[in-house]
Amino acid sequence: MFKFIENNFFLIVHRIGFLFALISLALIVFLGVFSYEKLSSRATDEISAPSIELAKYQNPISLQVETEKASQAVSVVEDDSQVVFNQKFDTQIEQIITNLQALPNEVLDENDLQFQIKVMIKIKSNAYSPELKLSYVESLSRLTKQLVNVGGDQVNIDEFLHWHDQEFAYQVNEQTQQNLMKMGTARTDQMTGFISLGMLGAALGFFIMFVMMLVMLRIERNTRR
Repeated sequence: MFKFIENNFFLIVHRIGFLFALISLALIVFLGVFSYEKLSSRATDEISAPSIELAKYQNPISLQVETEKASQAVSVVEDDSQVVFNQKFDTQIEQIITNLQALPNEVLDENDLQFQIKVMIKIKSNAYSPELKLSYVESLSRLTKQLVNVGGDQVNIDEFLHWHDQEFAYQVNEQTQQNLMKMGTARTDQMTGFISLGMLGAALGFFIMFVMMLVMLRIERNTRR
């Protein structure tokens, strides 16, 4: 009777150990894949060039323009890339001025056009990185060309430039907020991945423990025989 109970007890323990060993192995595989996916999560703070369409422009009755003045003395040694950037930037500004000069005479005053446009664009785009500065003037150059093509005899140039600046800033800010959310999500995923790695280590420990238990049960059964 005692022998029968002993044999059944070891048989039950063997099957339970084998079941838990399989469960531990499945957890190891699952947690390994899950941890890899979470730890591979990446996000960037790169902002792509905003896409502004002329169709969005509506000439408002009045706009209140806020001007911010900042004085900053910085001594910079221009390298080749900076020279290339300045050339592209100035070329786009000249193209903007050329486009605006093609508008009807009553739309703008050409006496101080070049000075006003250059100063305004450089002030408005100064808050952005070099890549976005170039995107700013390229976008404005494209829109002023479209403005010429559709006539533009009812356009207030100051309001149009202010609208473009607001629309550009809005899209940049929206992308910045989205990037911050993505980076926050990526950090959360990576933290989850590290937690999953800890759980994977625990599952591996249980798996080894159950395997060792099965080995010991096998040795014990062979010994009893």
